[in-house]
Amino acid sequence: MAEKLRFFILPSLFFFFCAANAQDDTAHVPVKMLVYENLKNEDVLRQFDQRFEQMDKLLQHSVSVASPNLTLGEDVLLPDAALDSLYRAKGAQEAKAFKRRTGLEVTGQAYGRLDQALVISHDDDDQYSAYVAKFQAELGWNFFNSAFYQRKSELARIQLANELEYIKQSKDKNKAIYEAAENLLTMEYNYYIAIVLYNELQNVDILNQAYQYMLEQDKISNDKLLENINDKMELEYTLAQTFDLKDIANEPLYALRPTIITIDSVRLFEEVQRYNPDLRASYVQEQLLDKEKKLTNYGQTMRLTPFLRGSMYLRKLVSPSSNIDLGVRFTFPLYDESGAKRRAIETEKQIIRESRQSLDEDMKSYCRLRLDRVERLNRAIRTEAFHIEQLGKYVELRKNAYLKQPKGYNYIIRLEEYNEYLKSMERMYKLMLSRSLALLDIQKTTSYNNLQTLIIETPVK
Repeated sequence: MAEKLRFFILPSLFFFFCAANAQDDTAHVPVKMLVYENLKNEDVLRQFDQRFEQMDKLLQHSVSVASPNLTLGEDVLLPDAALDSLYRAKGAQEAKAFKRRTGLEVTGQAYGRLDQALVISHDDDDQYSAYVAKFQAELGWNFFNSAFYQRKSELARIQLANELEYIKQSKDKNKAIYEAAENLLTMEYNYYIAIVLYNELQNVDILNQAYQYMLEQDKISNDKLLENINDKMELEYTLAQTFDLKDIANEPLYALRPTIITIDSVRLFEEVQRYNPDLRASYVQEQLLDKEKKLTNYGQTMRLTPFLRGSMYLRKLVSPSSNIDLGVRFTFPLYDESGAKRRAIETEKQIIRESRQSLDEDMKSYCRLRLDRVERLNRAIRTEAFHIEQLGKYVELRKNAYLKQPKGYNYIIRLEEYNEYLKSMERMYKLMLSRSLALLDIQKTTSYNNLQTLIIETPVK
C-alpha cells in the first residue's frame, strides 16, 4: 500500500476527486423517483423477484479483499534528497564565507597641509619637520574578528542553524503528504462503502414502491412510507457526496476481511523522541543556544589589532622621507554585557527544555488516546464481523425457508433482511475506516516512518 502511495498518490487523488465531484449531469445515473404513479401489483412483485436473484448472486460472488490499512513507509517519508542537498550546499557556502574571514585589514590615508593657503604661521616648524603632504598605509590583523577565534563553535553554529531550518521545512512537506494519504485512504474506503450503499438504495427503492402500493390499498400506515422515503433520501444524499452512481452501478460486492490491530506502545513511545520533528527541532535549538552561549563573551566586544604601518612625507625644501612602524591597536570596553547575555541564553534553554517536556507528554497522551480508540474500534469490528457472519447464515436459512413456502411469503420482510445484512457491512467498513485514520493520526503525531514494524494485524476469528 505504501508503494502504491509513493508512485500514485497525487494522480490517484486527482482521479478520485474528479470522480467524486463530477458536475456533468448527463453522465449521472439518475436517482429514482420518490413518488410512483399507476403502480401494479404484478410489476412490484416482478421487481422483488429480480432483486432477490441479484442479491443472492451478489452475496454468493462477493469479492474478498484485504482492508486498506495505510501507514506511510520509509519509501514515502525518506528525507527529501533535493531539499537536503540544498541545505548542505547552503551550509557549505556559509562555512566557506566564514573561513575567508582572515581578520586582515588594510587602511590608508593621504592628506596635504593648508598652512600656506590659510597664511598660518608655523615658526616652530623647520625644513625637516614641515611637510606639504602625507601618505600612510597600514596592514592590521583583527584577531577577534577572524575565523581563527572560536572557529569550531562558529562552524557548528552554522551547521545547527541549517539543520533547524531543514527540520521545519521537512515537517511542512510531510504535513502535505499526510493530508494526501488521509484523503486517499478515505476515498478508498468510501468506494467500498458506496457500493454497499448503492445496493441498499436499490432495495429501499423497491420497498418504496411496495409501501406506496400498499398505502393506496389501505394496507399500511403513512408513517412507514415516510420512514422509507427518508431512508431513500439519506442514501441518495450520502452517495451524491462520494461517487457517481454510474461508476459503481455494476460493481461486485466487496467483502473486506476484518482484522484486529495491536501496536507495540512501548516501542512507539521510544520512537517519539527520535522522529517527532517538533522534539527534534527542540533538541537542535538547545544545541544551537549552547554554541551561541560559547560565542557570547567579552572577547567579542574587544578589538586587538597588531599592525604594520608605512608613512611617506613630501616636503618643499628637502627630499621626501618615509618610515615604517610596528604596533598594536586595541579597544577594551569598560563594560561587559556578555555575562547577562549568557544567563539569558541559559534561561531560554530552560524554557525550551520545559516546553519540550510538556510537548513530549502531550504527544504521548494524544497517542494513548488514539491507541485506546484503536482498541475500542477493534472490539466494535470484532462484534460487527460476528453480526455479518450470523446475518449471512440467517439470510441463507431464511431464503431456503421462503422457497419452500407453497402459499408465498412476505416479500417486504425478505428484502429488509437483505438490507440488514448490507447495513452491517456498512457499519463495519466505517469502523475500519475510523481505525485506519486513527493509525495514520498516530504516525502523523510521532512522525515515525516505519510504523508498520510496530503493528501486528491478525484476522478476526
